[in-house]
Amino acid sequence: MTSPAPKPAGGHRLTVPPGFAPPPLGGNRARSDLTTTMTTITTDLAEIGGLLTPGEDLSDLQLIADSLTALAGFEMATISVARADGHLHMVVVSGQESARADLLGIVTPIEQLEAELARADDWGIFKFVPAERLDPSADVYGWIPTMKPIDAAGAWNPLDLLVAPLRDDAGRLRGTLIVDIPTDGLRPNPEKRAVLSRHAVQAQRAILLALEREELSEQVRLAEAARDVIRRAGRELDPDEILNSLSTGLVDVLDLTDFWLHMSKPGGRGIRTKVYREDFKLPIGDLTSPYMVEYGQYLWDQRSITVQTPDGAERLPHPDPEAQRLITEWIRHYKVGSIVGVPIGSGQTWYGAMLLGRGPDKPHWSELELITAADLGRDFGRVVHNSRAYLRQKAAVDSLRELEAHKSRLIATVAHELKNPLSAFRWNIESLPYAESEEEYAEVLTALTRNRDRTEKIVADLAMLSKVSDPDHLPATVPIQVVGVLEEVYSQLSAEMPTSDAHELVFEMPSEDVYVTLAPGDLDRVVINLVTNAIKYSPEGGQVIVSTRTSPGWFELRVTDHGLGISPEDQDRLFTEFFRSTNPTALKQPGTGLGLTIVSRIVSRRGGLISVDSTPGAGSTFRVTLPIV
Repeated sequence: MTSPAPKPAGGHRLTVPPGFAPPPLGGNRARSDLTTTMTTITTDLAEIGGLLTPGEDLSDLQLIADSLTALAGFEMATISVARADGHLHMVVVSGQESARADLLGIVTPIEQLEAELARADDWGIFKFVPAERLDPSADVYGWIPTMKPIDAAGAWNPLDLLVAPLRDDAGRLRGTLIVDIPTDGLRPNPEKRAVLSRHAVQAQRAILLALEREELSEQVRLAEAARDVIRRAGRELDPDEILNSLSTGLVDVLDLTDFWLHMSKPGGRGIRTKVYREDFKLPIGDLTSPYMVEYGQYLWDQRSITVQTPDGAERLPHPDPEAQRLITEWIRHYKVGSIVGVPIGSGQTWYGAMLLGRGPDKPHWSELELITAADLGRDFGRVVHNSRAYLRQKAAVDSLRELEAHKSRLIATVAHELKNPLSAFRWNIESLPYAESEEEYAEVLTALTRNRDRTEKIVADLAMLSKVSDPDHLPATVPIQVVGVLEEVYSQLSAEMPTSDAHELVFEMPSEDVYVTLAPGDLDRVVINLVTNAIKYSPEGGQVIVSTRTSPGWFELRVTDHGLGISPEDQDRLFTEFFRSTNPTALKQPGTGLGLTIVSRIVSRRGGLISVDSTPGAGSTFRVTLPIV
């Protein structure tokens, strides 16, 4: 008898490169339909997945395997245990030391072994697959003993497979016991089979006991891992960082395929949706539709979770049968194995729901995992509650800081804007007695008048900003005829525009009689501010176009120029009080930075919108949209 090479244990196979020819009997030889792949794990036994740890459990199994080789008349015995990944992991090898390193850690798909067992002879707890039933034309090869069969009836063939599938009370395969290379060179007779069966029963009990101990250890690990997820999420203050921390942690702890989280305010208005895998193209709108949002509220009211599968709800179905039918169809359509819905809340407040998804190839949820998921929903609810309390406090502090900064900007801007005309007033008043001619006297008076007008404009803008920004004193509104206002503004601006300026004003009147609801004078102010702003930042000879468009329920006013344009950075702050462009050319133009802010406040307080499209150096288009009466 020669030393054996590593042999497929319970269907462990290696894929052989093309062109490899099977050697004669006694070397590597084809074994039919065992598995398509054998993967050798090179890590030590402690890293085989944590199913069995070095110690008493492993030594018990090793003792059983050793006794088989000593008492049952076999040179090799191996024990594999089933894992949640759907594979058998070999953890014990007894017999030939030369094969131990090669065999430990080999994995085999359970479904492949089950297929092999369907062709086996039933020897009680053992199943026997004789070499004669193998397909010699198969292109998959495995490691088998290097031995020459004896010349006798019932001789053991190196390709024979003798395996005891070890199952629990529910019939699940939990492990295998395989023996190989009988010392007498013969296939076991009934007496030898009886000895093998007794040892297989002992192996079955030892493996199940080891798995129970492992499950207990898993409970402790899962509870600690769940607490760690909440601790890490609780250390974050930003909502997005909290969601990222939670989703990543839960995917690892609960062995998820997918994770969705939808945060809602009471009443159902969604505010944030988190998806773990962006490439998993699920219709998030379905998960956040009203009937699903109501379902999340219902789960919180019941202080319970739901488990949904392609066959329906295993616990706490949707109270609306039609909605439950849609959920089940949704799961079937997208081939989701199962989804656990977990409400999120704290105290009497519901915040949203987590949907924990597993694919069809994942194990079903254990009661421990469901309890852990429910606890995580409540714990995360407290994290969300604390985060929102922090954000409210931060918002209040930020608001006070912004108010203080706003006041400082106001004082600085007003002081700056008034400084120049007041200085001009003083200089011109002091120069007035020294005028030597009527022409000099007239020039001083003109300068005084110009600076008076500038000062009045600053004061008027400040007063108007205060007026349009006061939410407690909204002025009375009336229907305003758009065409009449545009004609009046066109006449006013045309008359005021210096002939030397040579700007071209183009007003395109609406084709129908349109009315909007505003305070008297507001539409005039909007149009005048936008047009004069366009003129100010357009070169001489430039064209400013005022156009209109109507749609059901809405009126749109557009003011387009071909002037300096506005950078993207400036556009973000364009309607902020006292904001002046960062463009040096634009800064040469006088102004308070209040005109566009006033326009924005007038439009927004009447339910309208204002926006700008602009390209630096190519001009700008301002759009004002107002509801039609």
